[in-house]
Amino acid sequence: MGKHALLSASSSHRWLHCPPSARLCEHYEDKGSDFAAEGTDAHALCEYKLKTALSIPADDPTAALPHYSAEMEDCANSYASYVLEQVEEARKSCPDPQVLIEQRLDYSRFVEDGFGTGDCVIIADGLLHVIDFKYGQGLLVDANDNPQMMLYALGALEAFDGIYDISTVAMTIFQPRRENVSTHIVFKESLYQWATEVLVPTAKLAFAGTGAFHCGEWCRFCRAKAECRERAQANLALAAYEFQKPALLSSDEIAEILSKVDELVNWASDIKDFALQQALTGVAFSGYKIVEGRSNRKYTSETAVAEAVLAAGYNPYEQSLLSVTALEKRLGKKTFADLIGALIEKPPGKPALVPDSDKRPVLSVSSAADDFKATDG
Repeated sequence: MGKHALLSASSSHRWLHCPPSARLCEHYEDKGSDFAAEGTDAHALCEYKLKTALSIPADDPTAALPHYSAEMEDCANSYASYVLEQVEEARKSCPDPQVLIEQRLDYSRFVEDGFGTGDCVIIADGLLHVIDFKYGQGLLVDANDNPQMMLYALGALEAFDGIYDISTVAMTIFQPRRENVSTHIVFKESLYQWATEVLVPTAKLAFAGTGAFHCGEWCRFCRAKAECRERAQANLALAAYEFQKPALLSSDEIAEILSKVDELVNWASDIKDFALQQALTGVAFSGYKIVEGRSNRKYTSETAVAEAVLAAGYNPYEQSLLSVTALEKRLGKKTFADLIGALIEKPPGKPALVPDSDKRPVLSVSSAADDFKATDG
């Protein structure tokens, strides 16, 4: 598209919680990542698969996708199949539902210069369905009260609410690598109410670069996260416990620390990475210096090494079975399941202490203790 909106839908979770972060991030270069590049390839493949399934002419991008794999092929096919199912469902109440793919959605009536791109939008009488494909497998994405999806829905309503008699809005996250299909359904009026009461006033602050800084899990994707003073102060607040031994802390104190400790670890890692990059540009940090890190020996030519070892009568190769995850990625989920699905087992995982918001069922205390003894000993 050429440019990104300052108040983009994809970053809305952050700027709605921390309005001044929008302008602050303008001063930092978006360096991208391999994960983002992989996601871009997956979206391109999804677009092609869906257009082909709907008999819309499209060029096959597969040969030009650096991150293409059998797993990506399976995910794209699953996405296209899911969308087709939703189109057929829409046809039950509307003979000619519209299906829009990679559609620009303008929500600038609510957010200054606001726009985004919807992976798929299905419009029918009575129903608007926005579907967003997520290729990432690290963070489970929930559609419930998801501001990115709500902004996409507002943009779609702006374009089509006058053409179709829409009363209900469905928003779906399709995340195949996490086997996650999350749908949130609301009445159109409640979406407009959220826009009036929450979105518009917060977006005005964010566009102006004003409002209060507020740190939280949304800092994960903030470009200013390493230098942010608000984030530093929030994490350093843990020093109030003066590193007491756990047995001397109350249950409430431990619960408070647990709610912050992951962010504290992430923040410390961000600080170290940022300091290294700054030092490499000439910035000096008192008491620290740049040295050459450890490195591993490597062959100058694997082919030459293999030939030399084989000529001497030795075998330079080893053979081992790929891990379950690596083999599934190579074969693709369907082939993997057909070939060796019956040979896969999933033993119980170690007990883990997680927030109440985690969707996994509660493990009984006695069962958890037994599992811990079994796995620890």
